[in-house]
Amino acid sequence: MKKNYKVIISLVLMFVLALACSSLYAASFSGKTYYTRTNIWYEKANDILSTNYHRGAILPIGTKVSIHNINNRRIQFTPDGSTQMFAIINDKKTNTIGIEELFNRYFSTEPVEIGTGDYYQASEADRENIKSGTIALGMSKKAVLMAYGYPPTHRTPLLTSNIWYYWYARLHKVNVFFKDDKVFKIEKIEPTRYPGFARSTVDSEGGIKSKNKIKE
Repeated sequence: MKKNYKVIISLVLMFVLALACSSLYAASFSGKTYYTRTNIWYEKANDILSTNYHRGAILPIGTKVSIHNINNRRIQFTPDGSTQMFAIINDKKTNTIGIEELFNRYFSTEPVEIGTGDYYQASEADRENIKSGTIALGMSKKAVLMAYGYPPTHRTPLLTSNIWYYWYARLHKVNVFFKDDKVFKIEKIEPTRYPGFARSTVDSEGGIKSKNKIKE
């Protein structure tokens, strides 16, 4: 009985400590202006899973936002000029990083300004793809991140990997292959009507950007 009591006390203390750290972290956003570092895809603004499904609308890269709350479960914010509350939900099934790292992936105090930063260092073709939320052959890894956001970490734990695994719906995937930091193959995988089977469509190596794109 005493052992169980000690375990309960320990769990309560861990919860209180985590809550306190989360509150202190959230307080650090007070009075600061943030901008989105990538496109953020969403169907329901208040329920955007960190799995990063590619359905619905896009909140564009460089959008000015106000951060309202952050804890281990979610990041709540509103875009400038909007009353709509957005929330990125930390999905523990597909996300293996902490909420602080997740936040830093999608938000920055640095605005997207003409002539500076990764966006304006990208080629004109890549910037067009980023605007439309498109992955195309020849894009750099940085451009893919800005266009499509980050791949869920349960399958792509390291961005140094030459294959990034994305989902545009629960059973629909897009695998992006890199060579020398450039996209050279895009594989779109969809389920078939037969259980346990999947259909794969692969873009051949090379090609012209305008004819080799995936947009969901």
